[in-house]
Amino acid sequence: MKKVRVGIVGMGIGRDNARAIARNPRGEVIALCDLAEERMRDFAREIPTPVKFYTDFVSMCRDKEVDAIFIGTPNQLHVPMGIEAVKRGKHVLITKPLADSEQAAAKLVKAAEAAGVVNMMSLSTRFGQQCQYLGALAREGKFGDVYYGRARSIRRSGIPAWNLGFIQRGGGAFRDMGVHVLDAAWWLMGKPRPVSVTGVAGAKFGPRGLGYWDYRPVDKKVYNQYAADDYAGGFIRFEDGTGLQVESFWASHQADEFQIELFGTE
Repeated sequence: MKKVRVGIVGMGIGRDNARAIARNPRGEVIALCDLAEERMRDFAREIPTPVKFYTDFVSMCRDKEVDAIFIGTPNQLHVPMGIEAVKRGKHVLITKPLADSEQAAAKLVKAAEAAGVVNMMSLSTRFGQQCQYLGALAREGKFGDVYYGRARSIRRSGIPAWNLGFIQRGGGAFRDMGVHVLDAAWWLMGKPRPVSVTGVAGAKFGPRGLGYWDYRPVDKKVYNQYAADDYAGGFIRFEDGTGLQVESFWASHQADEFQIELFGTE
């Protein structure tokens, strides 16, 4: 069996993805990339095969032994790094979201199609066992005609700030967690074509230094850089007449919740 030789960028979310790839008989982690070499050396102990270390992403992209690259960096870097990788003929798996804007996403998709390589988002909710099971039931018609959906990701105090990319322009609650419930619900509904979208978004807690992860206090130098949403909600109407309501809150006076509801005729 030919294995896909993978390079992992980012020793944050990249670690979980590297572990999963290393466990798969079709995959092999052969390279790690991070600005801090000590983080790579620390994590390399968990990888069963020898790995190369890169502190320069372009150098990893030039490595002819690397077939594919997982990009686990802040949102703002997804597209420039993805384009660099596909230009070098590497398949790319990017942690969600694909980009920090629709225009940037389209640019990456066009580059990947031109290069003839795979360009995919890492969407753990849709591809999780529970969602896949529900998807199989939906395809079998167990829910009848699915005509409406509600999807929510709610935190009471869960603004992540261990990486400033989360709270700077291009980050935010919806791109972080809303994308998971949006994508999973849309997939379960059969991926209908959207025809209209309306929504609201804002930041009521983050810019005041409130609502951060596990109620931890943050330095004013951190929350003064807040330039993203900490809540967002919207409604999508689809071509087939179905609708989907989506909500994502990093901070709120509500109980934590991660929920997808489908309304069917059966």
